[in-house]
Order: sequence, then structure tokens, then C-alpha cells
Amino acid sequence: MYPIIIANLSLRINHLRLRELEITGFRNLARLKLDFEPRATLFAFVGKNGQGKTNLLEAIFLCGLSKSFRTAKNQDLIGFEEDFCRVGVTLSEAEVKTLEVIITRVPADKVFKVNGVKHAATEFVGHLPLVFFSPDDLSELGLSPTLRRRYLNVMLGQLDRRYLETLLKYTHALHQRNVLLRQIRDKKAKERDLDVWDEALAPLGMKLVTERAVAVEALYPLVARFYKKLSGVSGDLAMGYQVSAEPERLAEKLAAARPRDVATGATSVGPHRDDLRFLWNGHDMQSFASRGEWRSLVLALKLAEKEWMREKCGTDPILLLDDVFSELDDERQKTLIENLGHSQVFLTTTHVEFLKDIQMPQVVHEIRGGEVL
Repeated sequence: MYPIIIANLSLRINHLRLRELEITGFRNLARLKLDFEPRATLFAFVGKNGQGKTNLLEAIFLCGLSKSFRTAKNQDLIGFEEDFCRVGVTLSEAEVKTLEVIITRVPADKVFKVNGVKHAATEFVGHLPLVFFSPDDLSELGLSPTLRRRYLNVMLGQLDRRYLETLLKYTHALHQRNVLLRQIRDKKAKERDLDVWDEALAPLGMKLVTERAVAVEALYPLVARFYKKLSGVSGDLAMGYQVSAEPERLAEKLAAARPRDVATGATSVGPHRDDLRFLWNGHDMQSFASRGEWRSLVLALKLAEKEWMREKCGTDPILLLDDVFSELDDERQKTLIENLGHSQVFLTTTHVEFLKDIQMPQVVHEIRGGEVL
């Protein structure tokens, strides 16, 4: 077992803290209960690949976002020989709070509880604000508009329950419209049947686009500041929200796109087609940015997310860092470490050498075969 390292014990008691994590039957974590040392703010889980380090962060993520960052299938989260899985956390801030997620195999069900009382997913999300950062973010966020939209959705869904409810309603209506488009293409339905779904999508989409645009405007100066610090070069970063249809014209654009949408069986305009775009000195980074420049940008986005969530929530979000230090060079490691702030940090790694550079009270655990030693 790795030693406990405690230093600089002065903590402000109004910060959000994870006090306890209890897991049953979650992936390879069969039985696990961890009490987190209140004087520490960084908890490192060290081990070889495949031992369960990421599973542990995934369990915490589940209690914050109501779902996994790795799979959309709830059954994948239940251990092979288990009938159910349960993840529970105890939080302390102004008051103690418990969050619990239970997933059963038969019947297939997912239950959310806050202080022992069942809640809908939209009421559950937001109690544990967190920011998750993984190597996949570094390598894929710059390539995928879907992941860039997800970046906005995850952040806004935690900050505003109304946004999350709108997003779920929009996603449902979009799915129904796409099903109907394929039926029309196959001569099993009439084009006029789209009216009801277009009438539902337009106002929902307008709300999503408006909220995203406001968020991007607020995030931009934070992202620009962090990017300049990370890249180490002078220049101007521009960040914008690119829409496939102006919010006030979404209904009109949906109607105009019907022939194309019927032919493809998919809705071509709306917030599910929007994107985040970045320009450096007037040039589109999607076209010319190097891998290193994208890494700096992604890290800047995550640090900006943390800062903006702190401003909106009034408390620092929990940080989940899944083996990201191994993907960053010394300068980017230094910048990330300098901006961890007062957040409680849970990180995974295969080595511990860099931890000595993090001036935070810390506890280091080893994970082996799904057990925390």
C-alpha cells in the first residue's frame, strides 16, 4: 500500500467534498467502501491497466451525471456474476447529502435516490457537480462535433435542470421525427405527419441553442486565457457557437429541409447538428491546428469548464482525472496542477512520480484486481 501524504492542512469548510464512496457489484469492483480523509484534497489511485482504476472514477461520475462516460447500456455496469450494482456517495458542503444509484438486471431498471428518496434523473443530476477529463478528450474532442456538443450538454445539464429537461424532450422528439422520416421514405406514412414533431422540435431547439450560445460567450474569455498560457505563443483565439439554423428560424428550416431529410432518414438541422468552432489568428483550427495545439485547446476548455461551474455553483466542482498526466508534457502538466484550485481531485495513474509536484494534501491508494489496497 502506498503511503498517505498529508500536507498544508488548512481547508475551507464550505467547499464541496466527497466524504464516502460505497460500491457493490459495479464492473470488477465487487465490494468497496472508501472513507476519504477530510484533511486531503487529492486522492490518487495507482495500478496497472485493467485493475479497476477507471471503473472507480466511472462510479463517481455515475452519481454526478446519472450515466456512464463509457457506455449507454446500463447492464454493462453490472458485474458479470452480479444481479445488480449499487453506487452510493456521501457529500458534505453546507449540509451532508447522500446520493445513490441502483441498477438491476431483472427487471432492467435504474433507480436514483437523494437522501434515501427516489428521484427522476433530471432531479438527480446537479447535486454532485463534477468535471471529467480523460485521454480520449485529448485525442478526440478536437475531431468530433458530437463530443464538442456533449461538452456543452454535460456542463449545462449539471448547472440548469431546465436545460437537461429540454435536452431530453428534444432528443425524444428528434428520435420520433427520424423514425417517421424513414417511414415516409418507405411509403408507410405521409409527409404531413411531420407537422406535430416539427412543432415540438422548434421551440425546444430554440431554447437549447440560446442557452448554449450564452454559455459559449461566458466561456470564451476563460478558454482564451488558459489557451494562451498553455500554448505559450502570442496570438488571438476566437471561439464561437456555429448553428445549423438560427433559433428563430428553426421551424422554417425544418420545413425547408423535409425533402432532404426524407431522403436520408435523418433530421439535418437543429442543435444536434451545431458545433463549437475555434480560430487562431483568423485561421480555422479544425483545418490546421497541430496535435499539440489541440491538446492545449482541450485542456483550456476543461479548465474553463471548471472555472465557470465554480462561478455558477458557488463551489468548486469535483475533478475526475483519468490518467491524463501521462498524456501531457511537462509544461501542460504544470499548468493543470497550478489550476486545480480548491477542488477535490480524484485521479488515476500507472505511476506516482509526478505527484510530488502537486502541492496539495493527498492520499495515494493502490488498486489491484478491483480491490483498493
